[in-house]
Amino acid sequence: MTSRKKNTITLIILSVVLLICLLLYFLMPDRKKEEADGDKDNGQITVDTIAADTIETISFEKDGKTVWSLKRSKENWKMAEDDSIPVNEEKVSAITDALNPVTATEKMETISGGLENYGLKTPAMKLSVTAKDGREYVYEIGLKVPKENKGYYSKSNAGNTVYCLNDALISSVDIPRNSIIQMDSLPSIETDYMTYIRVNNRKGSDFEAKRVSDKEKVDFYSNWNITKPYARPLATSASKWNTTLGYFNALTYTELVEYRANDLKPYGLDTPSSVITIKYYQAQEGYTPSVTATPSTVVTGDSSAEAAYVIPKDKREYKTLVLSVGDKTGDSYYVCENGSTNIYKMNGDVVENMTKLDAYESMDHCVYSVLATSIKGYDVAYDKTLLQVTRTPVKNDEASKQETPAPSQDKGTAVENAADKSQKNIWKLNGKKISDKDENDFLTPYSQAYLLEYTGKAEDGEQTVKDTTPVLKMVFHEENRDVTVKFLPYDGTNFYRVDKDGMDYFLVDKLLVDDVIEKFKGIEKLG
Repeated sequence: MTSRKKNTITLIILSVVLLICLLLYFLMPDRKKEEADGDKDNGQITVDTIAADTIETISFEKDGKTVWSLKRSKENWKMAEDDSIPVNEEKVSAITDALNPVTATEKMETISGGLENYGLKTPAMKLSVTAKDGREYVYEIGLKVPKENKGYYSKSNAGNTVYCLNDALISSVDIPRNSIIQMDSLPSIETDYMTYIRVNNRKGSDFEAKRVSDKEKVDFYSNWNITKPYARPLATSASKWNTTLGYFNALTYTELVEYRANDLKPYGLDTPSSVITIKYYQAQEGYTPSVTATPSTVVTGDSSAEAAYVIPKDKREYKTLVLSVGDKTGDSYYVCENGSTNIYKMNGDVVENMTKLDAYESMDHCVYSVLATSIKGYDVAYDKTLLQVTRTPVKNDEASKQETPAPSQDKGTAVENAADKSQKNIWKLNGKKISDKDENDFLTPYSQAYLLEYTGKAEDGEQTVKDTTPVLKMVFHEENRDVTVKFLPYDGTNFYRVDKDGMDYFLVDKLLVDDVIEKFKGIEKLG
């Protein structure tokens, strides 16, 4: 074989080898790239995969001290140091979800300088996880990576490789011990099932109100009496009282501060600033009020309001909730339930709505809110004049039922939405019957008095008129009682003081009362 042929064959062989090498270079995957891609999940590097059902214990340390430690007990989690402490399973689920898998934003193939540059010589945090098979995962966590959303420098017990552990894992475990403890829950109380509210304040006025029987009612239409701060009870406002009750019906804690506190003094709960008491009832276990039951007849002041369904008395379970309020901290207050030493925070606005109630704002501002057609009669005295009015209902065969306008909310929404015109009223003034044609004029003064409302609180130091003789006295004869209302001199210019069955805490516009007197003078001749 000639030299030229040998060279040609050699060249062909080398070309084939080169071609094979090129094919292998382009067709075979890059090992490093393959390994890196295998460790990545949606742009994140998978460090470990720890399934939740394989975990036996989890603990977290910070600055060399154990913050919290958990252990599995069958299907539930417990605090490692005391398995009687209830655990918030949702918080634990957030932690176990972040461990499956444990991800990093970067894997440091080489590190510059020593571990101290990454905060890993004396790590600030440590997360430890043990699995049921005995395997242990330990992550030492150092400084936060200076680049945004890159996580924290970390290394595991599997080697000396430094990872940038994901922020999501760190934020799920770097939480206080108390946040893992299950908070107590306060009852959500239907306002229609409340029977009593009391707020005792160390400073300022106390407040008390209770649901009352018909015999105890101050006002014909209000089944709640405000019994503090005044010595005499006040009727509640139909339009405002439900708002007041709403402050007490859905209370929640915002944060657990200390579980089983040994000392209440740091929170101001050794001598509470306020003590809130709520009495209520709920259905006994096993009894559920049905949608077919008779709705509550409690007057709410809002005909569109959805009243709770009646729970029969023999199916009720009566309960009492007592909350102590301590010091204010930021926009919250420390609170503690009676019989517990667990200290919580509660929203400041919620607490102040309950503890700073003003009886005047919650009361019915109507001086007297019963329609003339709902009482037996009334007496009116002014100057030296006495008018005595009586009402006698009689059958009216020619009339039929028709609707009449309902009064405003604070005039009693349950007054007479539909008057029975098959019945006629015979009115008499000082024994003399009022004719049909004079009836409207005759009732005008009462209608004017019916509209009178309190305009403010009476202050004894501001009273300038010493005369206590009533300028107008009205006695209303209801079915089972008399109600006496006196309008007394106050400042001689703007107001009269009102005395309603001895309750004389409020004022009324003087000009409006003077106008009522003039209207009564206008019907004197009818008697």
